[in-house]
Amino acid sequence: MNTIKTIKEFYTEAEQSVRSFNRFVAKHNLQGKTKADHICYKCDSAEYFDSVRALLESESDYIYQANISGRRISYIKLKRSVHTALGEINFLELSDQKPDNSQKNGFDHIEVFPTAMTYNEMVEMLEESETVIKVERPHHTTHDIKIEDGFIFRCTHAPLIEKIKTEMV
Repeated sequence: MNTIKTIKEFYTEAEQSVRSFNRFVAKHNLQGKTKADHICYKCDSAEYFDSVRALLESESDYIYQANISGRRISYIKLKRSVHTALGEINFLELSDQKPDNSQKNGFDHIEVFPTAMTYNEMVEMLEESETVIKVERPHHTTHDIKIEDGFIFRCTHAPLIEKIKTEMV
């Protein structure tokens, strides 16, 4: 079981996931056409979720938390960015264990939205050479591509913060 105990371990593990993400971005020439929104870290238990959240509290500008699909999701504005080929990621989605206990600890995905094309154009372009899976959830629909080590390149329509702002109003 992979657990993070320090901020250094958090960023080291994030950088490992970002390397495969960056190779995928380069392969599909996505720079200048899309932007990385946030990176997601999933937890295998409520206790581990609490410990990671506590670890990150002093390293964040703010934390927004909500219950989505029967579990806690924290949206954390990081003080230190995660560097990617599609720009700086300033947000972390920290995900508590699902009710079905299917999650393992680790970085799961980076969500990406289009900036110089439509969402459908982005998905169609990726479908030409990748297996793209449409994932419909109660709160939003994405198109996912599993890249190296099971890490997911997730296509989304817009930044998650926009959805959060709408829900808060």
